Amino acid sequence: MAGAGSRRLKAAAVFLALVFAPSPPAAARNEVLHTQWLGLRFEQEGQPARLFMRSLYVTEVRLRPAPFRILLPTHGGDDLYRLTAWTDDSILREAPVGVDLEDPGNDEAAVYFGRGTGIADTEAGSGTLYLNRRGHHYLRGLRLGPDPANHMVFYSTTWEEGDEAPMSAMNGRLYLVAFYDEDHDGRMENGEYEFIILDFER
Repeated sequence: MAGAGSRRLKAAAVFLALVFAPSPPAAARNEVLHTQWLGLRFEQEGQPARLFMRSLYVTEVRLRPAPFRILLPTHGGDDLYRLTAWTDDSILREAPVGVDLEDPGNDEAAVYFGRGTGIADTEAGSGTLYLNRRGHHYLRGLRLGPDPANHMVFYSTTWEEGDEAPMSAMNGRLYLVAFYDEDHDGRMENGEYEFIILDFER
């Protein structure tokens, strides 16, 4: 058991070194059309937002302080995306990579994608981006939009600990982790997640 724990810690250390390696100068960053693993796109007022690849797992999205849409690839009729958002990069560092998220006794899994951490929202989504480092948006069915062939979520406000604010009030950055369990094994593994920085420019 100790050996498995040691291997997990070493893997986590290597992972964090890759994710948080120093970013190249802004002018040298690769501009991309969508995130490099899940293929997520962002729009404001029908126009694509500018995305930059900051590292192997981190994509930066340049946004105005205004409502935005996330466009998500459609894999099938029962797609499930999970999304968490917070005000600093701690959610990136705490990502439960490789952890069994279905194990109710696994404390690591309870970070924000484990059992019982889904945030209550309306059946078709309320347009609110909940900022909660211990919970996540459970995006399935109508929460991915009314068109089953074109998944889309729309956010016009943020909510944190009872305080709701319009996106027009945003200043600075928000940090997102997106997860799509492609092989349905209950683990967040390579190629199934994204780390995203929303940079609201004024």
